[in-house]
Amino acid sequence: MNGSKNVEVPLVELIQFVDHAVNKAQSDLFTTSVLELCFYTDDIDAIYKNLIEKNIGCLSEFQYFDFSSQGFGKSKAFYFKDPDGIILEMMQPL
Repeated sequence: MNGSKNVEVPLVELIQFVDHAVNKAQSDLFTTSVLELCFYTDDIDAIYKNLIEKNIGCLSEFQYFDFSSQGFGKSKAFYFKDPDGIILEMMQPL
């Protein structure tokens, strides 16, 4: 699965475990892992507001990034967790 037309990104493989003996590790923003997935949006403010209204805890307020020198430009993003505890990032190019 690769939905980006602007940035070369690796494919995303979606896996569902059916064995109940899965060992889940608690993830956080400071652990090196593949447990973060970033989604791009054109309206990050509406998504953030929607998550807060649904009592989905966000791990951060908006963060502003300037990766212009690396060819990615400016963006704003925030982090939250899905129901399985996997860290997700929502990002909007500016």
